[in-house]
Order: sequence, then C-alpha cells, then structure tokens
Amino acid sequence: MSYIFEYIAHVRGFSRNAKLFIWSSTLSALASGVVFVIMNLYLVRVGLQENFLGMLVFYSSIAGVVFALPAGQASDRFGRRGPLMVSGGVAAAGILAQVMFPSPTMLVVATLLTGAAFTVGMVAGGPLMVESSDAHERTHLFGFQAALSMGISVIGSNLGGLLPKLFGALLGTGADTVPALKATLLVGVALFVLAVLPLVPMREERRSIAPVRTAGSSWLRLTNRAIVARLVVPQAIIGLGAGFIMPLQNVFLNRYLGASTAQIGLIFAVSSAVTGTATLASPLLANRWGKVRSIAASQLASLPFLAVMGLVPHLWAYAVASWIRTSLMNLVNPIISNFSLEVVQQQERATVNSLINMTWNLGWAVSGWAGGWIMQNVSYTLPYGCTFVLYVVGILTFYHFFKAYDPPLPVGERSGSRGRPAPSRAPLAAGKSLDGGNNSQGM
Repeated sequence: MSYIFEYIAHVRGFSRNAKLFIWSSTLSALASGVVFVIMNLYLVRVGLQENFLGMLVFYSSIAGVVFALPAGQASDRFGRRGPLMVSGGVAAAGILAQVMFPSPTMLVVATLLTGAAFTVGMVAGGPLMVESSDAHERTHLFGFQAALSMGISVIGSNLGGLLPKLFGALLGTGADTVPALKATLLVGVALFVLAVLPLVPMREERRSIAPVRTAGSSWLRLTNRAIVARLVVPQAIIGLGAGFIMPLQNVFLNRYLGASTAQIGLIFAVSSAVTGTATLASPLLANRWGKVRSIAASQLASLPFLAVMGLVPHLWAYAVASWIRTSLMNLVNPIISNFSLEVVQQQERATVNSLINMTWNLGWAVSGWAGGWIMQNVSYTLPYGCTFVLYVVGILTFYHFFKAYDPPLPVGERSGSRGRPAPSRAPLAAGKSLDGGNNSQGM
C-alpha cells in the first residue's frame, strides 16, 4: 500500500511539461488503438494481399531509418516540442491519405510519411521526459506514461473493434465493409490531430549546449561509441524478430484463426489493459532486482507463451497466450528507455535514441516484408518460429553486454529467504556512462 501512495505522490509532482506530454501521448495512444486494429483489415478489403502489406511495413520502417538520425540531431539542437508537433500533424495527414486514396502508389508515399512521423515522435519523446523530470522520479514517469498509454489504447482497440458495427448500421453496409472501416479510420485521424493540441502550451527552457568534443568525432561525435553499440545491437535483433509477426497480427487473427473485427479489437484491448497494469510495477521491479536482470528475466519469461501463439491453432488459446506474452515482454519498456537515456549526455540523448530507433526499424523493415511474404506463400505460423529464435538471441545478448552493471543481489534474495532486500544503487546521473566515464532503448 505504501508503494501505491509513493507512486501517487510522484505522479502529482510531475512537471507541467511532463503532464502535457502525457496528455498528448495518451490521445495518440487512443488514436493508434483505433488505427492499428482496422488499417490492415481495411487494406485487405480494398483488394491488397499480405505480400503488399509486408512491403508497406518495409517502407514504413525504412522511412524510420532514414529520418531517425536527422530528427534526433535536430531535436538535440532545437528542442523537443517542435519535432513532436510536426510528427503528430504529419502522422495524421499520412493516415488520412492511406484511407482516402488506397492505391498502391499513394499507399507507399503515405506510408513513408507516417513511418517518418512516428519515428520523429519516438526520438524526441524520451529525451523530453528525461529533461522534464528529476532522477528520483524518472522511472515512475516513464512507467506511468507507458502504463497510461497502454491503458488508454484499450479504449482505442475497443473503439476500433466496435465502431465498424455502428457505422455499418448507420450506413446500411455491414461491419466488415469498406465504408464502415473507412469511417472508423477517420475517427482515428481526428484523434491524432487532437493529440497535437496539448503540445501547444508546452514551454522548453532555452539551453546553450556546447558541442561534445571527442577523439572519435568521425562517428556522430558520440562520447562513448562502445556503449551505444551495445545498446543498439540487441534491439536490432529484437526488432528483427518483432517484425515477423507484429505488423500483421490482425491479419493472422482474421485469416488464419477466423476472428471478427470485434474479436480482434477485444483481444488487442485486453492485451493493452494487462500490459498497462503490469507496467506500473516496473519501478518496483527495477529497484528490487536491478534494471538489467529485470529486463532479461521478464522478456525470457514471455517466450513460452510466444510458442503457444504459433503452435496452438485456437483463437482464445492464442488470445490468452498473447496477453501474457505481451505484458511480460513489454512491461520492462520503461526500464529500458530509462536505462538507455539516463546515461547519455543531454546534447546526445535524441541522437542516441535515433540510432536505436534506426536499427530497430531496419530489422523491422526486413522481417516485416519477409513475414508478409512467408504468410502468403509458405505458412502463417512459420514467422512465429523466426521471432522466437531472434528474441532468444536478442535478450541474451543484451544481458551479456550489461549484466555487470546491476548491483549484486542482496544475500537474502540469492538464498531464497524472505529477508528484507538491501537498498538498490542510486540512479546514474544523466551524462554518465555505464562504465563510469562520460558518455552516451529497446522494446
């Protein structure tokens, strides 16, 4: 109970900028919930095949690769608010273009726009939260923001599943028809526009930041390139694994397991609710077990449920397994973000974040295209096996790189007793590297 009161106290103490960003990300999560459930189903209804949908995933991710680094450098130089506002507006315009003009050429162009926009938002959002919080509350801010976004996406997913019925009845066309799905997606576009509004009154302090001078200035002038490489490689592997199944999960549910749009919306909504609730425990988990151990243990525990998703051809077995898998894999996302961004210098945060997103998107691009082709031409379930293997490799690689940076477990925890755990190590100050020098995320 004391943990709950402590959490509430931290939330009340968040800065004005942090609260405005939470409002914006919450509305964006609501919009994403609607769009993610429906978009691929809409594109299938207008005559596109899984192979083309996989190609769209590739183009979206490649846009993220191309725009991530310029966006990160611009954000580090000019601030976070501007890129976030541009990101929201361009994302809304790109999705609107996909809905209104679903020709192959327009879909590719619009997908490139939305891929770039979402990447810019991801690159600038994390550094904004770091700079809008103190070290003692930062894990709570990341955890609360992620949990609230997951929770609100429950409503978005349910809206995505239920609005086609409403619009189908109003239009007299039925729920799974193009007009009903299009009307639902337009609701998502409107919500993306609304998500920009809380950013308007945000005020950033103007900072004069001297450029970092390093001996290795040829590689982005990063202070500690070895640490950045160790952050990037595991996330690239996990991004490669995720791309095989996540972009076309709704198509898998619809075509392979026979789920309706309402059932898909419900499954996604429950997944978001479970994950959002679990995410609230991430600060407690990190304080008790250490950040690196918490990340590796939680993500490894998700893998048996991933196997069930690929091996058991039953809708509700898949649904339950996906709820558990998603929560275990993603509840540590705030810890990963905090772990990565807290140890970079202020003027490098968005740049490093962009590098992580670039490699993630590159892996997602390759496997998203491959996953769509495999589903259409080989097997709907084979991509799940590919994801399983890549997740194992990525998680163990991350743990191998960073296991030495967790404090030792208290004696009572190692022996299995119920003794009181020792206090965890104080958070590293921003600008300090994991190996103690001045330096420079994940799933």
